Amino acid sequence: MKSKTIHILLSISITVVVIWFLLKPNYTYYKTEIIKGKDLQVVIYVQNNFSHFGFSSQNGHKLAYIELQNLDGNTLAKQSLFNRCEVLIEEINPFVENNKLYFTKFSYINLLDYSYYCFK
Repeated sequence: MKSKTIHILLSISITVVVIWFLLKPNYTYYKTEIIKGKDLQVVIYVQNNFSHFGFSSQNGHKLAYIELQNLDGNTLAKQSLFNRCEVLIEEINPFVENNKLYFTKFSYINLLDYSYYCFK
């Protein structure tokens, strides 16, 4: 009885992990934007999965996230897998103001401690 329960729980766990890996969003490199006046660049990754169908003119409605890197390519700020600040690709417009790198109108990365502040 005990081994049967362990076998069932193990099967359920493996199934959940496989489903998660199959359904999790995949992101690919989209483009890099260099921040003028700073030695920084923003690398944009866009979601490519089967939930988005449409014409190429609708590409601005895809979800994306950004990473902050220095010009050598070293990552300074990266979002975690479980707490990702996703925005629409059309909303991304990086600019620096008051030691904050705004990548949308309200969402930004604090350049003092490289932490994300995401407002949706």
